[in-house]
Amino acid sequence: MNVFVAGMDAECNEHVTKIIQLNDIHMLYGDECAEALNIRQEFESAGIRVIGSLYARIGPTGMIAREAFETISSEILRTLKEHLSEIDGIYLKLHGASGIDGLEEVSGEHVLIKRIRHLVGRYMPIAVAQDPHGNITPEFGESVNIVRCYRQSPHTDSVETCRIVARKLADLMKCRRPMKPIVLKMPMLLGGEQSMSAEEPMLTINRMLDETEKNPRVFSVCFYIGYLSHDDDKLGSAVVIVPNQPEDEDFCRNEAMRLAEAIWNLRDQFGFKGNFAPPEEAVIRTLREGIRTSVITDLGDNCGAGAMGQQTELLRYMLQHWQDGKKVLFAGIRDIRAHAMLSRLPEGTDVTFDLGADENEWSRPVHIEGTIIRKGDEFKGYGNETYMGRKVGEVSTVRVRGTLIDIMVLDTNLQYGHPFEFAKAGLDFHEYDIVVVKMGYLDTFLIPETKYHCMAITDGPTSQEPSKFDFKRIYRPIWPLDDVRKLRLIE
Repeated sequence: MNVFVAGMDAECNEHVTKIIQLNDIHMLYGDECAEALNIRQEFESAGIRVIGSLYARIGPTGMIAREAFETISSEILRTLKEHLSEIDGIYLKLHGASGIDGLEEVSGEHVLIKRIRHLVGRYMPIAVAQDPHGNITPEFGESVNIVRCYRQSPHTDSVETCRIVARKLADLMKCRRPMKPIVLKMPMLLGGEQSMSAEEPMLTINRMLDETEKNPRVFSVCFYIGYLSHDDDKLGSAVVIVPNQPEDEDFCRNEAMRLAEAIWNLRDQFGFKGNFAPPEEAVIRTLREGIRTSVITDLGDNCGAGAMGQQTELLRYMLQHWQDGKKVLFAGIRDIRAHAMLSRLPEGTDVTFDLGADENEWSRPVHIEGTIIRKGDEFKGYGNETYMGRKVGEVSTVRVRGTLIDIMVLDTNLQYGHPFEFAKAGLDFHEYDIVVVKMGYLDTFLIPETKYHCMAITDGPTSQEPSKFDFKRIYRPIWPLDDVRKLRLIE
């Protein structure tokens, strides 16, 4: 038996100006694709040969150019057609939150899955692994046999979820039976930073999912938080349950409704948890705590949700309130012009420049006088099975004169979420009292390294407040934008 595997990872934010072109995308073909998807062993241990196609790794960013998406789609469909006579099933890793500039349906995943189903016919088993911050619809469910998203946010279970989906597809390929997900779309708009799995109500929701899945009539069950950083008629949360056998459908539909009602009744518990504050207060509070190493996360400029990492608001407040002796690192700030100028100069050079893309009020330039103290690599990823790392450029770190404030000046949007990435830049995360990073909730790998964390509730393209965005295409009424008291599923 043979399985065809492919993937596209993209979390697209329409509130940033950058349009992703083909040369911005990391493309892995054939065996490299199969290895990067982390599921080869699951199939081969079941006696199934893996045929790799294309894994397009785009990550969180702006919208994708239509031409780039069509190239990805064409390559996956071309290789699928080439191997169609050989394959017994299809495994796909699709984030669920892509946005294609100029595509009427907006979502690349929803278009791609329809094209794949049309090519292979009604009965070829198709399984999809997704991110909970993707958007799923009943129509998407009609095109696949198995679909499941991660439980955890941060996504500590991403690799394991992909392997679970692979094992379930292997089961279906060896024991063919009619199988179709039940997708209950809920009128809820949730932000990722307001639905962390270590806090309520996600703790309770995940326990309910785990308990439901113990029933042998349930092949898989999951909850989609959804994604709200581009306008689309597919936005909203969802409960997805896959019956094990056709005769289990009625039972599973009732279970899905029970879960949806329970989640709906917990909706008022979604919100920011832990330490969070408006931008200036977050800076003052973290300086006052005085614990090494503390981290401030910049919610509105979260590179992990597609922002460009170029806002300077927190830097302005830190320069205003900095306390003598406090060693602070900004990791980092994207400014293509400043980066180009600094890249031509060696370490030890005194520099004077304006830092800030000046695209809006949040990225207003800040005048910097200082010294280049370090040169290193812009490195994306952790060098492990979760995300194999790669160098994407060079970074210059500048110390502001008269302070111990260091700024990593970048030419790309990078989320520094692992000590390894700091080391590649020539810096030691733990040498700093405070590190400011472009993320919302604290990344999985920084949690054990951080003694104190405060999330700065900054405005910007990755704001978690739905009322700040001018939605036109979404279902209404929807919570929390509207006063919705009774659950009514989105049909």
